Amino acid sequence: MMSVTLISNELIVIDNDYFTVFTGETVEVEITINIPTGYYAAHQEDFFGVDIVDDDGISAGRTIYPEESIETEYGYVKYAGTITLLKEVHVAANAKHGIREIELIVFYQLCLEDGTCLIPEEEPFPIYLEIIQSIGQPQTSSSENAVPRKSSNQVLFYLCFAFIGGIILNLMPCVLPILSIRAFNIIEQSENSNRNILINSLLYVAGILVSFLILATVITIIKLSGEMVGWGFQFQNPSFVVFLVSLMFVFSLSLFDIFSIQVPGLSSATKASKKSGYWGSFLMGIFCVLLATPCTAPFLGAALGFAFTQTPLIIFSIFSLVGLGLGFPFIIIGIFPDAVRVLPKPGEWMNVFKEILGFLLLAFAIKMIQVLLVQMGGLYVINVLYYMLILGFAVWLYGRFVTPLYPKTTQWIIAMLALLFIIFGAMFTLKAQPSSEIDPIGRYDDFWHKFSEDAVLEGLAQGRPVFVDFTAEYCMVCKTNEATVLNTSDIRQAFADHDVLMLKGDYTRKDPVIHQWLERYNRAGVPLYLLFVPEHETPIQLPEVLTKTIVLNALRSM
Repeated sequence: MMSVTLISNELIVIDNDYFTVFTGETVEVEITINIPTGYYAAHQEDFFGVDIVDDDGISAGRTIYPEESIETEYGYVKYAGTITLLKEVHVAANAKHGIREIELIVFYQLCLEDGTCLIPEEEPFPIYLEIIQSIGQPQTSSSENAVPRKSSNQVLFYLCFAFIGGIILNLMPCVLPILSIRAFNIIEQSENSNRNILINSLLYVAGILVSFLILATVITIIKLSGEMVGWGFQFQNPSFVVFLVSLMFVFSLSLFDIFSIQVPGLSSATKASKKSGYWGSFLMGIFCVLLATPCTAPFLGAALGFAFTQTPLIIFSIFSLVGLGLGFPFIIIGIFPDAVRVLPKPGEWMNVFKEILGFLLLAFAIKMIQVLLVQMGGLYVINVLYYMLILGFAVWLYGRFVTPLYPKTTQWIIAMLALLFIIFGAMFTLKAQPSSEIDPIGRYDDFWHKFSEDAVLEGLAQGRPVFVDFTAEYCMVCKTNEATVLNTSDIRQAFADHDVLMLKGDYTRKDPVIHQWLERYNRAGVPLYLLFVPEHETPIQLPEVLTKTIVLNALRSM
C-alpha cells in the first residue's frame, strides 16, 4: 500500500507508489492524511475523497472512509487529526500488460471549528501499476467484458454431460458401498411383487432427487449472497464431516445387528415398515447423495463447473439430471424387475456380505476422520473418537433395550437416555479447535510442494514446467489418482526427468485462491490437474480420472 500525507495543504508521498497486480484483480491504495490542528474535513463525498483518472482498463472503485468520526449538530460527520482513506483501483481482465502510470487525485475542503470553510483543493500525484497477465487466463478483448451468453446447444450439451456424469458417479469409490447395500435390499425384496420392487426403486430415486434439489437450493442461495461455493463445499465444514462420520458409524453398527430402528411401543408399525421398506428406500437415496458429493466423475466436473456460473434455473436443471443419472440403474430395475433375477439368490452369504459392507463403511468413516485431522488438528480428532465411543454406547443401549421384550415405559426411558448421551456427548467433546498443524498427514515433501500463485510464476520464470494438483482429503477420485498414478515411482521419475515443479493445492479447507482457479477453468470442485509449460499461454488441462498413459502423453507433448 501507499501512504500520502497532508502537511500545510500539500500532499507528500511518504511510502511506495508502485504496485504489482494481476489482470482482473483490484488493488487498494492507502492514503494517510494529517489534518492540521484546528481544522476538520466533513464527510461529504463531493468535497472530501480520492479519485483516479480512468485509463484503458484501469478504473476507480470505492473510497473507503474510516469508522472513527465526530458527528456534528448539522447531521454530517467530520474527521480531524490523522485519518486513513482506502481507494480501490480495478484492473480489467483485458487491461494492457506492463508498467502503467496512473494519476490519483485527493480532493478536500478544510473547515475551522467555527464552521468557516476554506476553498476546496485537490492534489494529483502518480502511482505506478505493473500489470501481469493472470496465469492461464485467456486473452480477451474489450468487447468480452460482459458475461458470456450460452447458446441453447451449449446448455443441452452440458445437460447431457450432467446425466452421463450422474450415471458414471455410480462407479466412483465413494458411491459403490451404498449401491451395494441398496442392491442387497433389492435382493431381499425379490420375492415380493413387481409392484413393490418398482415402488422401492422409485422411492430410492426420489430420495436422490430431493437431496439434489435441496443442495441446488442451498447453493443458489449462497451463490446469490456472494459466497464462494463449489461441488463438495459442505465437506469443508467440520460439523458436516462429523455428522457424516456419525451417520456412517451408526449405519455400520446396524449392519452388524447392534441395533435396528424401532419406535418404542410401536412394534407392529415397525414390522410393517420393515416389510415394505419404503421409508428405508427413500432414506437410502438421501444417504447415497451424502456420500456422492465429494466425488467428481468424468463429464460431471465440466457440467457442474458450467452450472455454478449460470442462473438458478440452469443450476436446478443440471442438478436434477445428475440425480436422475445417479438413480438411473434403479429406474431400470424398477421398470424391468426381472433384471433382479440375474442376481444371486438369497442365502447365508447375504449376512457375510452385509457385515463386509459394515467394515467398508467404517473404512469410509476413518477416511472422513482424516479430513477432520487436516481441518481441525489431532486433538479435535481424539475428541471425535471419544464421541464415537459415546455414540456407539447410545446406539447399543437403544438396540438392546428398545424392543418388544420390555415394557413401553422402559423403552421410552431408554430411548430418551440414549438421546441425552448423544446430545451431551457432542456438547462436551466436539469443541471446535482449529488446527495449528501445518502438514499433519505429510502432504508435502521433497517431491510435492505447497501450491501458491507465486510458486507457479517462479517455476515458469526459471524455465521449468509446473504441474499443479488441486486435491482434497475428502475427494476419493483425487486419492485414487494419487495412489495409482501420480505417486507411483515411474510417474514420479517421468516428472523428475522433465524437471517439472510439482505443486499441490489442498482444498480440504476453504481457500479463496483455489476457488478462483477452479472457476477460471470451469470446474466446480476438485480434482483439477494443470501442466504449465514455459512460453505457452495456456496450460495443458488433464481429465478428472487419470491414467499413466494420459500423464506420460502430456509430458511428451510439452
